[in-house]
Amino acid sequence: MDFVTPEYYIWFLPIVFLLTFTVGSKQRRRQIGILMVSSYVFFWLASGWHMILLLTSTLVDWTAGKKIHGSDDQKVRKRWLIGSLSINLGLLAIFKYLDFLIESWNWAALRIDGAPEMETFGLLLPVGISFYTFQTMSYTIDIYRKKNKPYDDLLSFACYAAFFPQLVAGPIVRSDHFKKEIENTLIPNPVQFRLGLTLIVYGIAKKMVIADNVAIHVNEIFVDGAPLDNLGLVWWGALAFGIQIYCDFSAYTDIAIGSALLFGIRLPENFDSPYAAKSPQDFWRRWHISLSTWLRDYLYIPLGGSRNGTRVMLFALMSTMLLGGLWHGASWNFVLWGLLHGLLLVAHRYLKDLKITKNIFEKLPTIAPVFGWIVTQYFVFMTWLVFRVEDTQILIPALKTFVGIG
Repeated sequence: MDFVTPEYYIWFLPIVFLLTFTVGSKQRRRQIGILMVSSYVFFWLASGWHMILLLTSTLVDWTAGKKIHGSDDQKVRKRWLIGSLSINLGLLAIFKYLDFLIESWNWAALRIDGAPEMETFGLLLPVGISFYTFQTMSYTIDIYRKKNKPYDDLLSFACYAAFFPQLVAGPIVRSDHFKKEIENTLIPNPVQFRLGLTLIVYGIAKKMVIADNVAIHVNEIFVDGAPLDNLGLVWWGALAFGIQIYCDFSAYTDIAIGSALLFGIRLPENFDSPYAAKSPQDFWRRWHISLSTWLRDYLYIPLGGSRNGTRVMLFALMSTMLLGGLWHGASWNFVLWGLLHGLLLVAHRYLKDLKITKNIFEKLPTIAPVFGWIVTQYFVFMTWLVFRVEDTQILIPALKTFVGIG
């Protein structure tokens, strides 16, 4: 079960809503318990026994958070943090990336005489593992940094880690945000209820009417063997996939935010008109906001950020974008996609500080933003080809045509 199955709307969501505001009426702890149990039911229906992984991450980070907060010994605090991160990243690596690493090794082994090949394990990807792993990790890290305090009880933390609206496709919610949303008894709000229903309908329409139908055009071009020397056709394919992935991804976010609003819980926005961005940096402030801010706070800045010289900045930025690309999926085309966006961000950092660039923007205040928008979107949609097409025999000709070669 997920957001596009009828069962979610016919019986699951209505039953959870009724139980929360009838059985759990005016009793906060009972409401949180109902939402937590319902979230595990949702996860079980979506991913079966993988529910154990979610429970493991929850218990590990709950324990680590308490131990870190309760100790003044920096060595003890760091030991618990490392243990928590190791278990979380270990589970993520095994179930999302192990087969990818084995396949990559086997590909390399074909080019090395005598190198043994390995059998893949055929592990199924658990639903939402990237999202809840990043959530629980941020909880522990924030406690270690003395930025936040642990939740008062395991029930509330378990609800935060497993909350079903954001479990499938985000947004990645910070623990302090969710804690504020559930610190008081949940009360039905007619305005939020109507807004939630509107977002759910809007999300379903974006997913099933726009994304799924545009995907047909994308598949006809990049799967069914359309002529890839046709510039207009390749541009249309890139544009169509950009529309598809935005409508697909943002649709799940709309449904998640709308579902949470039915219970009076606000989740953070995840998209802010990304195709209106006028620079690569602006794009990442608008696209998958919860992920980009997570990567900034827990990876880019700890690696050195932009305050420790050019070399450190380049290393931190490229590492962040490479790992951000890999986060989207276990495939080399996602790594390449992250690499290209890293290069775009680096190029933007240097070009915007050039004297000629500043002069153009000062002398042409009206035309310059339009030019920035055109250039940004051109490269963004070019990178969507890398994101979508895994077969290099299709990708390379498509990229050549996209930039006008041949």
